[in-house]
Amino acid sequence: MIPFKGRKSLGPPRLLSRTDLIRVILRLQFEGWKSALQTDPTLKPDQNEPYMNGRLFQGMVQVRTAMGLTNIFIMEKPGVRPTPGPALPEAEPDVIVLITEFGANEPHAIIECKRVDPLENPKRLRGKYVRAGMDRFIKGLYGPDHDIDFMVAYVLDGDEPAALKDINIYLRNVKRPSDSLLVMTSLNSIGFVAHSGHVRTVDNRPFRLLH
Repeated sequence: MIPFKGRKSLGPPRLLSRTDLIRVILRLQFEGWKSALQTDPTLKPDQNEPYMNGRLFQGMVQVRTAMGLTNIFIMEKPGVRPTPGPALPEAEPDVIVLITEFGANEPHAIIECKRVDPLENPKRLRGKYVRAGMDRFIKGLYGPDHDIDFMVAYVLDGDEPAALKDINIYLRNVKRPSDSLLVMTSLNSIGFVAHSGHVRTVDNRPFRLLH
């Protein structure tokens, strides 16, 4: 349970840096996926990405309800506006998380989901993970005011360390070693979590992604 009762507001979304909040969001991801795998025997690596995203969303909602987190709202495939002006959303991340105590009418955490397969040949998915995933945050399309956001990597074959290595090889190949992923051993109790540090191109502000 998030210890909000009796505390003052934690501020706007960009200040989402509390360890307990981050751990709760990661738990929703990992336990939500576990729930999805248990309830849907057809959830296999050959399923398409939107199907996986839908099951992850349903699993996260189920876990949220079981944990009694009534102050957290999870939304599937919503539109977001990096700037307030446009009438139509400019981007559509896979999942967003809203926390009522923050009070702002915008996502407090954005989760972009991509498939990866360190054993695939030819290599396609690792580049897509970067270009259609990480780069959307780096370019300010997702979470332009956030200090931290999230990506989910569906590892179709191999294991998580191999997937991390594969993504990092791609980043080195395209001369972007500073965007490499590093393992976060402090979160081993939740699952295999990596982090990467970036500078947003639109305003040169640093931020982190948790993978």
